Amino acid sequence: MSKRGMSDYLNIGISIAFCTAGGILLGILLDNPVLYLCIGAGIGVVVGAVLQLYKKKK
Repeated sequence: MSKRGMSDYLNIGISIAFCTAGGILLGILLDNPVLYLCIGAGIGVVVGAVLQLYKKKK
């Protein structure tokens, strides 16, 4: 098991937060904020994981 730096977790958290915020804004515009909050959080998790894998390859 390798040690991970704190910045790895912060990058994933920031991507989740930004995608969730975008989902909330989209949900407010489309009158269903809870659904888009969940969709935004899910997209944020996927984007954060992909960015971490891409970062590891470098």
